[in-house]
Amino acid sequence: MRILIVSNLYPPQELGGYGRSMADFAWGFLQRGHQVTVLTSDAPYLHADACLPSDVGPNGEVVDRRLQLKGSYQRGVTLMTDLAQCLSVDRANQFVVRSIMEQSWDGVVVGNIDCLGPELLGMLLQGSIPILHHIGFMDPPFLLQQWPSSSQYIPVAASHAVRSNLQRHGLPVAHAPVVYPGVRSELFGDSNRPLTPALRFAQRLQSVGLPLGSKTNPLKVGFAGLLMGTKGVHTLAEALVILHQQGIAVQACFAGAEFQLGYLQTLQQYLDHAGMHGLVHFVGQLSRSALSRFWNLHHIGVFTSIYPEAFGIVAAEVMAAGATLVSSAVGGAAELVPSDLTGRRYTPGEASELASVLRCLVRDPQVLFECAQQGQSLVRSRFDVLASVVQLEQLVLQQRK
Repeated sequence: MRILIVSNLYPPQELGGYGRSMADFAWGFLQRGHQVTVLTSDAPYLHADACLPSDVGPNGEVVDRRLQLKGSYQRGVTLMTDLAQCLSVDRANQFVVRSIMEQSWDGVVVGNIDCLGPELLGMLLQGSIPILHHIGFMDPPFLLQQWPSSSQYIPVAASHAVRSNLQRHGLPVAHAPVVYPGVRSELFGDSNRPLTPALRFAQRLQSVGLPLGSKTNPLKVGFAGLLMGTKGVHTLAEALVILHQQGIAVQACFAGAEFQLGYLQTLQQYLDHAGMHGLVHFVGQLSRSALSRFWNLHHIGVFTSIYPEAFGIVAAEVMAAGATLVSSAVGGAAELVPSDLTGRRYTPGEASELASVLRCLVRDPQVLFECAQQGQSLVRSRFDVLASVVQLEQLVLQQRK
């Protein structure tokens, strides 16, 4: 099949998991022998090495970056408010869409349309090609009155939580299929050795009488994601201080770009003031391969979001790597932790509760090891991206019958 993927941003120009999930779908389609082209915008300020070619994606797919955004993601989100400017962008995008839709496509997979607008869907739906809109946010992508009337428009929810929330907003998605963004399991961990190297080493130290949480066997905790308040990063920082004050040796690393101005400095100052200088490191935004190595160095990955997430690819990657997931379980992220066998939950924003969960895992490391193993098994069996791509394939084929 020939598949067109449409998204507002596309790696390496990205902010978070949504753009990366579209690239993972592209990888999956390519793995299954399909041809893939991506239509997106050009936002070089979101990638450090703007000298890299912009017309090739991370999987070798063709990337057309002619779409224009009605806003900017530079240093936060700035929306275009001038109506004449917005109409001008729509006209430019209409020309681009018409030109690319003149080619022969079997299906179109649409991702994030923020700063593109629902107008883009109307442009894509002028033909007779199935348009699968993979909705990866909890909130509706547009108003009910903007809902496409075409039978070729197929909304696809990124989790059961997304579908339920869209229904609560009155959108007609009761029968919408759920296709998880999925995780590139083959990039994270080793199914033949289910624990991260850090956990295996901690296990050996524990067996010779060096308990987890001691100075010779410190608990190693990781976070990956945008550094901003709604992601709840400060909750983890506060929990780490509580553990430190209770005499539990802990080391932590935070991976991710600062999205909220001044937030990183506030975190650093707080941790330094609490006596944790040198015990916590901020390593910036990491590539996928670097992130895989990052999780190898940790025992626990903490998913700290306060605002409900559609899924939480980072949480799935923690589990695939063989680390134990401790999650705020907001929105679709809860579907990754269906029981205590595969991870641990805590109330979003409650630092003392998060500290208590981490402390319990330190005091009962066998549970820590078992959660990591069960979590990895769950992700590989239910949340692998290739399984999601097969679902998308079937939706395209069903619509074309």
